Amino acid sequence: MQRLLKSLIEKRIIDYKALVLEYYYRFGLNEDEAIALIKLNELLEEKRGIIKPETFCKRLSKTSEETADILNGLMNKGYLRIKLVENAQGKDQETFDIDMFLLKVVETANQARKEVMKTETADWVEFLEATLQQPLSRLDLETVAKWLEEDMYPFDKVKAATFEALKKPRPSIRTIDRILLDT
Repeated sequence: MQRLLKSLIEKRIIDYKALVLEYYYRFGLNEDEAIALIKLNELLEEKRGIIKPETFCKRLSKTSEETADILNGLMNKGYLRIKLVENAQGKDQETFDIDMFLLKVVETANQARKEVMKTETADWVEFLEATLQQPLSRLDLETVAKWLEEDMYPFDKVKAATFEALKKPRPSIRTIDRILLDT
């Protein structure tokens, strides 16, 4: 997912600036660090892999010392990594990446999605247990989770299949699953 997000940013489908402005405070960054991340991304877009605090400070409207402090803060928090890579001439060259920010965005989005799924699954389980008038087994719970996460059935479809299953002699999650598969 991180690669996809990075690709979408490179193609300018998703705005990196907007992501930073949306999430920076959630990740413990201050405004100066957020602006620095945005400016570092601009350097990457310009295919400049080297950061020189003496020149980068002009992009931030900060002194060289303040810029060095901001960059050090980003490195200490893990949002900026400086590394050596071999260039075309076979010599080591310093470069940087700011991918950790995107990784954190993906993790946050995944966590939010899991929370929504938990809530939706709980609502579905409550409805099914009330309608079938019995608690769901572990296997039943796994089936319900599969409907939501993998099959992505809308609740209305599951509800209709549940009412259809109630017309059968022994309604169960397996019966509902078969009805869903047949539709």
